[in-house]
Amino acid sequence: MIHTYRARLIFYNALLMIFLVSILGYTYIYSHNVIIEEAEIYSLNLSNLLRSNIEMEEEKLQHYTEVVRDDLIIQEYMFITTEISGEKEALWSLYRRNFGWLPIQRTAFIANDGKAIVGEEHRDLIQAVNNRTGMAREGAFYFQGKEDFERVTWARIYFQDAPRGIVALTHPLDRTWLERHHFFGGYYLLVDDNGRISLSNLPDAEGQRFQPDNGLITINERAYHVRAIPLSNKDEENERLWLAISEQELLDKLARHSSLILLLALVGGTAILITGLLIIRNFNRPLQQLMQITQAVTEGELPKLQKSSATDEINTLVNRFAEMLTALRSKQAEVERVHRELEENAITDALTGLYNRRHLTDLFPKLLAQAQREEKWLCGLLLDLDYFKRINDEHGHPAGDRCLAHAGELLRELSRASDYIFRIGGEEFLMLSINDSAEGALVLAEKIRRSFEIKECKTGGAAIPMTTSIGVSCADPDHPAKQALSSLLSQTDKALYRAKALGRNRVVAFSEIEETTL
Repeated sequence: MIHTYRARLIFYNALLMIFLVSILGYTYIYSHNVIIEEAEIYSLNLSNLLRSNIEMEEEKLQHYTEVVRDDLIIQEYMFITTEISGEKEALWSLYRRNFGWLPIQRTAFIANDGKAIVGEEHRDLIQAVNNRTGMAREGAFYFQGKEDFERVTWARIYFQDAPRGIVALTHPLDRTWLERHHFFGGYYLLVDDNGRISLSNLPDAEGQRFQPDNGLITINERAYHVRAIPLSNKDEENERLWLAISEQELLDKLARHSSLILLLALVGGTAILITGLLIIRNFNRPLQQLMQITQAVTEGELPKLQKSSATDEINTLVNRFAEMLTALRSKQAEVERVHRELEENAITDALTGLYNRRHLTDLFPKLLAQAQREEKWLCGLLLDLDYFKRINDEHGHPAGDRCLAHAGELLRELSRASDYIFRIGGEEFLMLSINDSAEGALVLAEKIRRSFEIKECKTGGAAIPMTTSIGVSCADPDHPAKQALSSLLSQTDKALYRAKALGRNRVVAFSEIEETTL
């Protein structure tokens, strides 16, 4: 047994030094094996990550193409241009006005006969699209254009259920694109053009011969592991993009990593040794521990302190501190629990358990920002229980409260994880829902209305039928959050008033009121 502080500290310092040296040796061996012996697995993981990123970019470009395709005015102009011999410049002007903000390189509109409507100067692109479209409605492929290796997405435009042509958008896989994807670190990208490197973020690689041998190539007397990054199509362009990992750079990284570990180990070992000698000389480790804990407590922290089995005066004091910290942590946990309950009560309605109007003003800006990021609609559904005063008069206020709670339960059952429900008045409820389109909110509102109509409120042995009127509108993403919320509440309230005026138990969209007014 080691009974003195001096002996204990010397022993612990020696163990720690052995541990640091062991970590250094193990880290070096492990890093060497990972970088050298498992380079294939490493490159495969990087390839999968890059492929996933390419797929996401391809989906984004395809989405832009679909946005252009689904534009009703574009469809109408395509019909006019192809069937009534309208001006092509009008179609091009409309596209630039509505979609000039799209981050794309080239655009082409192609008639059913394969001739260019817009983009006659892009003959290589038009020919490539004509060679690949066939009878499909949309698609994506890669090809070598006049200047860049490009990603192409296309979609067939319909008007009155008849195909009127094709829109094609491109995005280049140029040097800027390669550099942007270099942040993964430790690898380079090469574009193969018939056995020559046509584009790369590897210095001095462009123009070099590209003939991989068992997954290895040599460029400027340096070896690289290469792996093909499969693109979305299955034609001759499928293996044009390659990932390259420098074997020498990986070894250099290993050397730098090992040097850093050694330096940290030496610095840490020296610090441990000096600190141990100072503590040994003064025999103040327990006192230093108590001072640190006291400082932590003054800063608002409650660290854990292990009790000691020793019975000397210092360790007895340590045990008393440990008991005090345990008691303080218990009190702090109770205070935090009460605080959480108070916060929850501040934002929820006591009767229904739904969010209250106060939380609506706090939460709405976040939901509006989320909808803008995801390019979706933030819609509001304002509900009012029909003839609620009659329920209170005929069955009493306790039954009315039960009906309100029943309404809250129904709304929670019908809501999705991304929906938020608020009780904003006596019998008025608001649901905020993020949807792909305004029609999705109307579908949800009709579903809620039917559920209220079907499911009666059971209270005191009686079944009370309930219906609801619902006004629906969507927030304007171009307005500030406060103005957008005020406008949304005003519009849903007008739509709700219209639903009541039409006989209740129905859904009315604010857009319907606007159309009627117009």
